[in-house]
Amino acid sequence: MDSLLVILRNPPYGTVNAAEAVRHAGGASGFDYKSILYLIDAGVFTAKKGQDAADTGFSGLGESLELLSDEMEVYVCQKSLKEHGLCEDDLVEGVTADDGTMLDHALKSAQTVMIY
Repeated sequence: MDSLLVILRNPPYGTVNAAEAVRHAGGASGFDYKSILYLIDAGVFTAKKGQDAADTGFSGLGESLELLSDEMEVYVCQKSLKEHGLCEDDLVEGVTADDGTMLDHALKSAQTVMIY
């Protein structure tokens, strides 16, 4: 089975990067890819519980991550969580914190890597 690693470094609001990262990772899983979405840097906010997009013009993606976690793997960088004042309890269901081990493995084994 081919695998896709999507790395999201950007926050969930302000650009379409987060939505596109989630869309590509979720879509690939529907085409028999092993799909991994890895949230790092400000991308960790994409998995934060209870997001309120308010007047940003963007949709919150937390619910999408929860729904897609059955079809793809979703990881968040522990170091980035700490740097942005978040902890594992702040994350939606289905997201796994990673110390970098999974990212290292995924970078070595994925046939395709997309970075947002």
